[in-house]
Amino acid sequence: MTKKRIVHYINQFFAGIGGEEKADTKPESRPGVVGPGMALAKELGDAAEVVGTVICGDGYYGEHTDEARAKCLELIKAQKPDLFIAGPAFNAGRYGFACGDIAATVAAELGVPTVTSMYPENPGVELYSKKTYIVPCADSARGMGKALPVMAALGLKLAKGEKMGPAKEEGYIHRGMRKSFF
Repeated sequence: MTKKRIVHYINQFFAGIGGEEKADTKPESRPGVVGPGMALAKELGDAAEVVGTVICGDGYYGEHTDEARAKCLELIKAQKPDLFIAGPAFNAGRYGFACGDIAATVAAELGVPTVTSMYPENPGVELYSKKTYIVPCADSARGMGKALPVMAALGLKLAKGEKMGPAKEEGYIHRGMRKSFF
């Protein structure tokens, strides 16, 4: 079995570029893992490889959404992912918006399964829960260790084309869709 190709999206803070003063960072791509991608890669194990990381400042994504979306999509598409993972965004509203928006765009435009993670009260949940799988997480980065294993497991299941079960069983936020089970 060939390893699944994963592209990971993070903001400027988690890429180590800087905090709020660097929120205007334009989209860029780096090969392999960056920041929390190291822990994500560990959770993915031998089944997948983080082939690249796309980075964009939260402020830039929010203030230049059309340009940021188009450039990020171009950078992601070039890496030929089998799965796209964004974040986790915790309770950071602009980061949640960016993660949800780019994940929804990748799913719609590239037909690639997507997963992100947000605190349930993040505004991105309401905006994007019907367009991408969102794993609930803590309100801050202290919850990274609990979010990444669930994101990785859910993502691998999607990348392998396996049937997705109910939100409660699989560990994602309800998507507003009902299915009958016997």
